[in-house]
Parts: sequence; structure tokens; C-alpha cells
Amino acid sequence: MRVRGFTLLEVLIALAVLALSAAAVLRQTQLGIQQQQVLELKSSAMWIADDAIARLSAQPQWPEPGRSENKVAVRGQEWTVVTDVQTTPEPTLRKIVVSVNVSGQPEDSALASFTAYRGQY
Repeated sequence: MRVRGFTLLEVLIALAVLALSAAAVLRQTQLGIQQQQVLELKSSAMWIADDAIARLSAQPQWPEPGRSENKVAVRGQEWTVVTDVQTTPEPTLRKIVVSVNVSGQPEDSALASFTAYRGQY
């Protein structure tokens, strides 16, 4: 009786297919990790923007129109919070735009930007 096994060529082809599959799985894992990091940054930015709007809404004084920029540290990361208070056609209403980004990044690439309105009462 003759024993028959795989030839060297068959083994090499099987290894090549396995290597290609492993590379594809590794790439998808890397993309998943990158997406998770971006989502964590965006979630933190949204919390910071929401907090900034809540603080402005809770202040007893009427917000003056203008733009301000503050730096805050959250979760070991420094963030830039830009607050822009604008007038509206209605004199007793102010538009508040809060944009949040990681410090050092361009302002036009904000991770979160919230708009709120505050009435004078």
C-alpha cells in the first residue's frame, strides 16, 4: 500500500491563501480600532460641548455677543472650546454656537459643534 500526502506546491498554495486571509482580518481589525478611537474622541467632544451650553444657559446674566476660546482638560486630553454668541433678528434671543476640537487641530475640523438659543427672561 502506498501512502499519499500533500505535495510541496499544494502546501505552499494553502499557506498563501491562509496568509491572505490573515492579512484581510488584520486590516479589518485595525480599521475597527481606528473607528473606535474616533468615536471615543467624538463622544468626549459632544459631552464637552453639551457642558459648555449648559453652563451658558445656567448663568444668570444675559450672554453678550462675541467669540471666546477656552482650553479644557478632559480624560487626559486637552480640548479647545470655541463659543460664539450671536444676535438674532429677535432682540430677546441669542444664538449660541459651541465647537469643540482636540487642541492643536484646525478649527474648521471640529469634532462636535452644537447650536442652542437662549431667550432673555
